[in-house]
Amino acid sequence: MPRLVDHGERRAELLAAAWRVVRARGVDGTTTRAIADEAGCSLSVLAHFLGGKDDILVAAQAAMYERIVARAFRLGGDLAGLAALRAALGAALPFDDERAADAHVNVAFAGAALSHPRLAASRRESHLGIRELLRVCMREARERGELRAGVADDAVIDDFIILVEGSALLSLVDGWAEEGRSERLTRIAATFVDRLRAAPRQPANRAGPGDEPHRTAPRGPANRAGQSN
Repeated sequence: MPRLVDHGERRAELLAAAWRVVRARGVDGTTTRAIADEAGCSLSVLAHFLGGKDDILVAAQAAMYERIVARAFRLGGDLAGLAALRAALGAALPFDDERAADAHVNVAFAGAALSHPRLAASRRESHLGIRELLRVCMREARERGELRAGVADDAVIDDFIILVEGSALLSLVDGWAEEGRSERLTRIAATFVDRLRAAPRQPANRAGPGDEPHRTAPRGPANRAGQSN
């Protein structure tokens, strides 16, 4: 009796194989044969689940964004507002080997998108979805009174995406990959969120237990008499 195949599970396995090939070879060096070999399947099986090379690349890039989004937004539990924004930033930045591997694939696709219209269109669509999730964080932060005056949501969202994409590139290409990476990214993420915060409210001055409030001497007849002497 033939073994039943879970279509979603098998597709996820093939996409993971595509990520590994892209990470090792780059997008230009990725072939359907290399992906099939990595996945341990035939070309016909690969084509059945994912289509041709362009289809595979577009699907792999979209799935990588979905993976990052799931880690950044859907696994945040009860976090809201700036806490949710900080958690999303931490989940998207390349703090550890897993997130650095995802960043490597993302950077490879970003470079390829410059000359690959379908990848570019897919990337823009993924960014639109991420922007909507970030808008939820900003709306919650504003409703909770966490934002300082003058914060513009779209500017913050632009900066968030640039920070994530730029940090991924620097971590992989410019020497951030090893020593001090986690500490550096932690500081950057904390600074990004802290600059959005409203200043803490100062408590009103109140007399403590046993303290007598200051009173001005009454301007009664005795005072006036003293002044006239």
